Amino acid sequence: MSVRFSAWSLKGLTGDDLRVLTSIERGMINHEYVDVELIASISGLAKDYVEVVLKKLNKLGLVQRYRGSFTGYILTSRGYDCLAFNALVKRGTIVAISETPVGEGKESEVYLGKTSGERIVAVKVHRAGRTSFRGAKRVRGYVADKRHFSWLYLSRLAARNEYEALKILWRERVAVPEPVDWNRHVVVTEYVEGVELSEVPPLSEPILTLEKILAEVEKAYKAGVVHGDLNEYNVIVTKDEDIKLLDWPQWVSSAHPNAAFYLKRDIENIVNFFTRKYGLRLNKELYLSNIFTRLGLVA
Repeated sequence: MSVRFSAWSLKGLTGDDLRVLTSIERGMINHEYVDVELIASISGLAKDYVEVVLKKLNKLGLVQRYRGSFTGYILTSRGYDCLAFNALVKRGTIVAISETPVGEGKESEVYLGKTSGERIVAVKVHRAGRTSFRGAKRVRGYVADKRHFSWLYLSRLAARNEYEALKILWRERVAVPEPVDWNRHVVVTEYVEGVELSEVPPLSEPILTLEKILAEVEKAYKAGVVHGDLNEYNVIVTKDEDIKLLDWPQWVSSAHPNAAFYLKRDIENIVNFFTRKYGLRLNKELYLSNIFTRLGLVA
Protein backbone atom coordinates (compact mmCIF):
# COMPACT_ATOMS: atom_id res chain seq x y z
CA MET A 1 0.00 0.00 0.00
CA SER A 2 1.43 3.38 -1.02
CA VAL A 3 1.26 6.33 1.38
CA ARG A 4 0.83 8.74 -1.54
CA PHE A 5 -2.92 9.10 -0.97
CA SER A 6 -2.47 9.48 2.79
CA ALA A 7 0.03 12.32 2.32
CA TRP A 8 -2.26 13.97 -0.22
CA SER A 9 -5.26 13.66 2.11
CA LEU A 10 -3.34 15.14 5.03
CA LYS A 11 -2.88 18.42 3.14
CA GLY A 12 -6.65 18.87 2.94
CA LEU A 13 -7.47 18.10 6.57
CA THR A 14 -8.47 20.74 9.10
CA GLY A 15 -7.69 20.76 12.81
CA ASP A 16 -11.20 19.44 13.52
CA ASP A 17 -10.77 16.64 10.98
CA LEU A 18 -7.62 15.51 12.78
CA ARG A 19 -9.38 15.89 16.12
CA VAL A 20 -12.11 13.50 15.01
CA LEU A 21 -9.54 11.02 13.67
CA THR A 22 -7.71 11.14 17.00
CA SER A 23 -10.96 10.61 18.88
CA ILE A 24 -11.70 7.48 16.84
CA GLU A 25 -8.18 6.27 17.56
CA ARG A 26 -8.75 6.69 21.29
CA GLY A 27 -12.15 5.03 21.11
CA MET A 28 -10.67 2.00 19.34
CA ILE A 29 -8.66 1.19 22.46
CA ASN A 30 -11.79 -0.35 24.00
CA HIS A 31 -14.24 -0.62 21.10
CA GLU A 32 -14.16 -2.49 17.82
CA TYR A 33 -16.27 0.28 16.27
CA VAL A 34 -16.64 3.73 17.80
CA ASP A 35 -20.12 5.26 17.75
CA VAL A 36 -20.80 8.88 16.90
CA GLU A 37 -21.82 9.79 20.45
CA LEU A 38 -18.47 8.61 21.83
CA ILE A 39 -16.54 10.38 19.08
CA ALA A 40 -18.37 13.60 19.89
CA SER A 41 -17.73 13.14 23.61
CA ILE A 42 -14.01 12.51 23.19
CA SER A 43 -13.51 15.31 20.67
CA GLY A 44 -15.62 17.87 22.51
CA LEU A 45 -17.38 18.73 19.25
CA ALA A 46 -21.12 18.82 18.60
CA LYS A 47 -22.59 15.53 17.39
CA ASP A 48 -24.18 17.07 14.27
CA TYR A 49 -20.85 18.65 13.31
CA VAL A 50 -18.99 15.39 13.96
CA GLU A 51 -21.36 13.61 11.56
CA VAL A 52 -20.48 16.13 8.84
CA VAL A 53 -16.77 15.63 9.45
CA LEU A 54 -17.19 11.84 9.41
CA LYS A 55 -18.85 11.97 5.99
CA LYS A 56 -15.82 13.84 4.66
CA LEU A 57 -13.35 11.43 6.26
CA ASN A 58 -15.29 8.42 5.00
CA LYS A 59 -15.32 9.82 1.47
CA LEU A 60 -11.54 10.29 1.67
CA GLY A 61 -11.13 6.69 2.79
CA LEU A 62 -9.64 7.67 6.16
CA VAL A 63 -12.37 5.99 8.21
CA GLN A 64 -14.59 2.98 7.63
CA ARG A 65 -18.25 3.08 8.59
CA TYR A 66 -20.13 0.19 10.16
CA ARG A 67 -23.93 0.07 10.09
CA GLY A 68 -25.74 -2.47 12.22
CA SER A 69 -27.56 -2.00 15.51
CA PHE A 70 -25.66 1.30 15.65
CA THR A 71 -23.45 3.36 13.35
CA GLY A 72 -19.79 3.17 14.25
CA TYR A 73 -16.42 4.01 12.75
CA ILE A 74 -12.84 2.75 12.72
CA LEU A 75 -9.67 4.23 11.28
CA THR A 76 -8.39 2.82 8.03
CA SER A 77 -4.66 2.46 7.43
CA ARG A 78 -4.81 5.74 5.50
CA GLY A 79 -6.39 7.50 8.45
CA TYR A 80 -3.74 6.16 10.82
CA ASP A 81 -1.02 7.21 8.37
CA CYS A 82 -2.41 10.75 8.42
CA LEU A 83 -2.22 10.96 12.22
CA ALA A 84 1.36 9.69 12.31
CA PHE A 85 2.56 11.89 9.44
CA ASN A 86 0.85 14.93 10.94
CA ALA A 87 2.72 14.46 14.22
CA LEU A 88 6.06 13.93 12.46
CA VAL A 89 5.53 16.96 10.19
CA LYS A 90 4.67 19.17 13.16
CA ARG A 91 7.95 18.15 14.81
CA GLY A 92 9.91 18.86 11.63
CA THR A 93 10.99 15.22 11.47
CA ILE A 94 9.73 14.91 7.91
CA VAL A 95 8.73 17.59 5.42
CA ALA A 96 8.49 15.32 2.38
CA ILE A 97 8.07 11.63 1.63
CA SER A 98 8.45 9.56 -1.53
CA GLU A 99 5.31 8.52 -3.36
CA THR A 100 6.32 4.88 -3.66
CA PRO A 101 8.20 2.59 -1.27
CA VAL A 102 11.90 1.87 -1.73
CA GLY A 103 11.47 -1.35 0.22
CA GLU A 104 8.56 -3.55 1.21
CA GLY A 105 8.17 -6.57 3.48
CA LYS A 106 5.29 -8.68 4.74
CA GLU A 107 4.54 -6.28 7.55
CA SER A 108 6.12 -2.96 6.61
CA GLU A 109 6.90 -0.49 3.85
CA VAL A 110 9.93 1.81 3.70
CA TYR A 111 9.86 5.22 2.02
CA LEU A 112 12.45 7.93 1.55
CA GLY A 113 11.80 11.10 3.52
CA LYS A 114 13.38 14.49 3.98
CA THR A 115 13.74 16.31 7.30
CA SER A 116 13.44 20.04 7.91
CA GLY A 117 17.24 20.06 7.86
CA GLU A 118 17.29 18.55 4.35
CA ARG A 119 18.53 15.19 5.60
CA ILE A 120 17.40 12.12 3.66
CA VAL A 121 15.90 9.53 6.00
CA ALA A 122 14.15 6.18 5.84
CA VAL A 123 10.47 6.26 6.85
CA LYS A 124 9.28 2.80 7.87
CA VAL A 125 5.53 2.26 8.10
CA HIS A 126 4.59 -0.83 10.09
CA ARG A 127 1.58 -2.85 8.92
CA ALA A 128 1.79 -5.55 11.58
CA GLY A 129 -0.67 -8.39 11.17
CA ARG A 130 -1.92 -7.38 7.75
CA THR A 131 -1.01 -10.76 6.21
CA SER A 132 -2.26 -12.94 9.06
CA PHE A 133 -3.89 -11.03 11.88
CA ARG A 134 -4.69 -14.05 14.03
CA GLY A 135 -1.23 -15.45 13.48
CA ALA A 136 0.29 -12.13 14.47
CA LYS A 137 -1.59 -12.17 17.76
CA ARG A 138 -0.45 -15.71 18.46
CA VAL A 139 3.28 -15.15 17.88
CA ARG A 140 3.79 -11.59 19.05
CA GLY A 141 5.01 -11.75 22.62
CA TYR A 142 4.44 -8.07 23.13
CA VAL A 143 0.65 -8.39 22.73
CA ALA A 144 0.17 -11.76 24.40
CA ASP A 145 -1.15 -10.20 27.60
CA LYS A 146 -3.59 -7.75 25.94
CA ARG A 147 -7.29 -8.63 25.99
CA HIS A 148 -8.25 -6.14 23.33
CA PHE A 149 -6.12 -4.91 20.48
CA SER A 150 -6.45 -3.93 16.85
CA TRP A 151 -4.14 -3.97 13.84
CA LEU A 152 -3.54 -0.31 14.68
CA TYR A 153 -2.36 -1.12 18.19
CA LEU A 154 -0.25 -4.04 16.99
CA SER A 155 1.49 -1.84 14.42
CA ARG A 156 2.13 0.85 17.00
CA LEU A 157 3.72 -1.64 19.38
CA ALA A 158 5.92 -3.02 16.61
CA ALA A 159 7.16 0.49 15.79
CA ARG A 160 7.72 1.39 19.43
CA ASN A 161 9.64 -1.83 20.05
CA GLU A 162 11.83 -1.28 17.02
CA TYR A 163 12.61 2.31 17.97
CA GLU A 164 13.50 1.28 21.53
CA ALA A 165 15.86 -1.42 20.25
CA LEU A 166 17.54 0.97 17.83
CA LYS A 167 18.10 3.53 20.59
CA ILE A 168 19.79 0.93 22.78
CA LEU A 169 21.90 -0.46 19.95
CA TRP A 170 22.90 2.92 18.50
CA ARG A 171 24.04 4.07 21.92
CA GLU A 172 26.23 0.97 22.20
CA ARG A 173 27.67 1.51 18.70
CA VAL A 174 26.12 -1.58 17.16
CA ALA A 175 25.88 -1.38 13.35
CA VAL A 176 22.26 -0.29 13.00
CA PRO A 177 20.68 2.77 11.34
CA GLU A 178 20.58 5.82 13.59
CA PRO A 179 17.09 6.21 15.08
CA VAL A 180 15.65 9.67 14.36
CA ASP A 181 12.03 9.66 15.59
CA TRP A 182 8.84 7.62 15.78
CA ASN A 183 5.11 8.16 16.06
CA ARG A 184 2.40 5.57 16.21
CA HIS A 185 3.28 2.93 13.56
CA VAL A 186 6.01 4.93 11.82
CA VAL A 187 9.75 4.81 12.58
CA VAL A 188 12.18 7.31 11.04
CA THR A 189 15.85 6.38 10.80
CA GLU A 190 19.05 7.19 9.00
CA TYR A 191 18.85 6.09 5.36
CA VAL A 192 21.46 3.44 4.57
CA GLU A 193 22.32 3.07 0.91
CA GLY A 194 23.27 -0.44 -0.07
CA VAL A 195 21.88 -3.83 -1.09
CA GLU A 196 20.27 -6.58 0.90
CA LEU A 197 22.49 -9.53 1.65
CA SER A 198 19.72 -11.65 0.09
CA GLU A 199 20.75 -10.28 -3.31
CA VAL A 200 24.14 -11.98 -2.86
CA PRO A 201 26.34 -8.95 -3.56
CA PRO A 202 29.81 -9.82 -4.99
CA LEU A 203 31.83 -9.52 -1.79
CA SER A 204 35.61 -9.31 -2.00
CA GLU A 205 35.99 -11.49 1.12
CA PRO A 206 32.67 -13.09 2.09
CA ILE A 207 34.04 -14.69 5.24
CA LEU A 208 35.09 -11.28 6.59
CA THR A 209 31.57 -9.94 5.99
CA LEU A 210 30.14 -12.95 7.79
CA GLU A 211 32.42 -12.31 10.74
CA LYS A 212 31.43 -8.61 10.77
CA ILE A 213 27.77 -9.59 11.00
CA LEU A 214 28.38 -12.12 13.77
CA ALA A 215 30.49 -9.59 15.70
CA GLU A 216 27.57 -7.13 15.62
CA VAL A 217 25.15 -9.84 16.74
CA GLU A 218 27.46 -10.50 19.69
CA LYS A 219 27.71 -6.78 20.50
CA ALA A 220 23.92 -6.50 20.36
CA TYR A 221 23.57 -9.34 22.87
CA LYS A 222 26.01 -7.61 25.23
CA ALA A 223 23.91 -4.46 24.85
CA GLY A 224 20.89 -6.47 26.01
CA VAL A 225 19.23 -7.12 22.65
CA VAL A 226 18.68 -10.26 20.56
CA HIS A 227 17.29 -9.67 17.06
CA GLY A 228 15.12 -12.77 17.04
CA ASP A 229 14.48 -12.83 13.30
CA LEU A 230 17.87 -12.19 11.69
CA ASN A 231 18.33 -13.40 8.13
CA GLU A 232 19.71 -12.29 4.78
CA TYR A 233 16.74 -9.97 4.18
CA ASN A 234 17.55 -7.63 7.06
CA VAL A 235 21.27 -7.18 6.54
CA ILE A 236 22.34 -4.30 4.31
CA VAL A 237 25.76 -4.31 2.66
CA THR A 238 27.13 -0.90 1.63
CA LYS A 239 29.40 -0.21 -1.34
CA ASP A 240 32.37 -0.26 1.06
CA GLU A 241 31.21 -3.67 2.32
CA ASP A 242 30.22 -2.37 5.70
CA ILE A 243 27.02 -3.83 7.12
CA LYS A 244 23.92 -2.61 8.92
CA LEU A 245 21.39 -4.80 10.72
CA LEU A 246 17.75 -3.82 10.16
CA ASP A 247 14.23 -4.77 11.30
CA TRP A 248 14.11 -5.08 15.09
CA PRO A 249 10.38 -5.13 16.03
CA GLN A 250 10.54 -8.71 17.35
CA TRP A 251 13.67 -8.30 19.47
CA VAL A 252 13.91 -9.88 22.88
CA SER A 253 16.00 -8.94 25.86
CA SER A 254 19.22 -10.85 26.53
CA ALA A 255 17.62 -11.65 29.88
CA HIS A 256 14.64 -13.36 28.21
CA PRO A 257 14.33 -17.09 29.09
CA ASN A 258 14.53 -17.97 25.38
CA ALA A 259 17.24 -15.46 24.45
CA ALA A 260 19.87 -18.16 23.84
CA PHE A 261 17.49 -20.02 21.54
CA TYR A 262 16.81 -16.91 19.43
CA LEU A 263 20.48 -15.97 19.38
CA LYS A 264 21.43 -19.44 18.17
CA ARG A 265 18.79 -19.28 15.45
CA ASP A 266 20.03 -15.86 14.28
CA ILE A 267 23.61 -17.11 14.05
CA GLU A 268 22.59 -20.30 12.24
CA ASN A 269 20.50 -18.36 9.72
CA ILE A 270 23.43 -16.17 8.73
CA VAL A 271 26.05 -18.94 8.68
CA ASN A 272 23.75 -21.16 6.62
CA PHE A 273 23.21 -18.37 4.11
CA PHE A 274 26.94 -17.81 3.59
CA THR A 275 27.48 -21.55 3.27
CA ARG A 276 24.72 -21.89 0.71
CA LYS A 277 25.18 -18.73 -1.39
CA TYR A 278 28.91 -18.06 -1.18
CA GLY A 279 30.05 -21.66 -1.20
CA LEU A 280 32.01 -21.32 2.03
CA ARG A 281 33.00 -24.39 4.01
CA LEU A 282 32.10 -23.27 7.50
CA ASN A 283 32.03 -24.99 10.86
CA LYS A 284 28.70 -23.70 12.16
CA GLU A 285 29.07 -25.45 15.51
CA LEU A 286 32.45 -23.82 16.06
CA TYR A 287 31.02 -20.35 15.40
CA LEU A 288 28.19 -21.04 17.83
CA SER A 289 30.53 -22.48 20.46
CA ASN A 290 32.97 -19.55 20.29
CA ILE A 291 30.25 -16.88 20.50
CA PHE A 292 28.35 -18.64 23.28
CA THR A 293 31.54 -19.19 25.27
CA ARG A 294 32.48 -15.51 25.04
CA LEU A 295 28.97 -14.59 26.19
CA GLY A 296 28.98 -17.12 29.03
CA LEU A 297 26.16 -19.17 27.50
CA VAL A 298 25.65 -22.87 26.90
CA ALA A 299 25.23 -23.69 23.22
